[in-house]
Amino acid sequence: MAKKKAIAQGMRTAAAVCCAVLLCFTRSWAQSEADNWGRCEGSDPDRSIAACTALIQSAGQDAENLAVAYNNRGIAYDHKGRPEQAIADYSHALRLKPDYAGAFNNRANAYALGGHLDLAIADYNQAIALKPDDADAFNDRGNAYTAAGQFDLAIADYTASLHLRPEDADTYHSRGIAYLLLTELDQAIADFDRSIQLKPQFAAAFNDRGFAYHGRGQDDLAIVDFSHAIQLQPKMAEAFNNRGNAYRSLGKIDPAIADLDRAIQIRPDYAEAYADRCLARAIAGRLQPALADCNRSLELHANSILVLDARGFAYLKMKNPAAAIADYNSVLALNPRKSTSLYGRGLAKQLQGDSAGAAADIDAARAIRPTIAEQFARWGISPTHSANSVK
Repeated sequence: MAKKKAIAQGMRTAAAVCCAVLLCFTRSWAQSEADNWGRCEGSDPDRSIAACTALIQSAGQDAENLAVAYNNRGIAYDHKGRPEQAIADYSHALRLKPDYAGAFNNRANAYALGGHLDLAIADYNQAIALKPDDADAFNDRGNAYTAAGQFDLAIADYTASLHLRPEDADTYHSRGIAYLLLTELDQAIADFDRSIQLKPQFAAAFNDRGFAYHGRGQDDLAIVDFSHAIQLQPKMAEAFNNRGNAYRSLGKIDPAIADLDRAIQIRPDYAEAYADRCLARAIAGRLQPALADCNRSLELHANSILVLDARGFAYLKMKNPAAAIADYNSVLALNPRKSTSLYGRGLAKQLQGDSAGAAADIDAARAIRPTIAEQFARWGISPTHSANSVK
């Protein structure tokens, strides 16, 4: 009897131990799962990928939780610069949860970054249909429309986003860029004003407002804004480049070249800055360095209208009309209304003694831009009544 009682007591003790171990294991597993969710939703992409993967591979997650884990891992892959894996995870999340608006928006962002704008816009459409009060989705679709050159649609989306989130400086800035690209400069400046009001340290908004002022011919105001952008972000190559162009427009060639030098120093592969410095150096009569800049710009960005137009001007100043005409012809094949190329080609034809061709090009340029002759005169070149000379 005593032996049976001892056995029964032993069995109860073993059972208690087993229950304690099981409880401990359950608590440990629950804590481990909670830790994994914390890391899966965290901001460290490597830890997030590892934790989300552990959750995906574990048993017991329902479809909704798995969708969240795939979505979060996709975000981490995006942060790691691995868009294909990100898109695969967002797609898996959507197979598990077809009404997952966030996954549609995230996949759309990944498509947009890869230049797949049609796919991106289709996903943004789905995200907005599922969640029509999502300001981010409207803003992001606006960015895709801007990248696709559909600026009116972009403006409509930015406006919808601002109705949902009226104090968003970034969205005002983005809408300002769309207006700028439509050359609706007053509306662009108004949006940049509001963006700066909401975010006074917003260097890009100062730079872009300066660009709008430059487009309106208000170069003194432009220079103030470009200078403010540089003060806020001293290595903003675009602001130095833009300020250099504003100085050039005011006839201040030495400060212009100094700013363009700085832009190139900050960003040695800045094709536009080489083209702009080419033009500034040609205006200053530094023709061989100008030609070198244009050639370097073409190496970085082949067949750019801006570069060929500037190089044509440099050749014109070098009294090389054949080379000037070749570059101007290339520009005009791409943009027949480029007034500087029409006028420059007219002057080059004048150097060749083609008075009829010269007159036709010069008249066409003046019809497009009535002040074109004054612009070239400021640059040091004007037509003469002689058939074989350009001042």
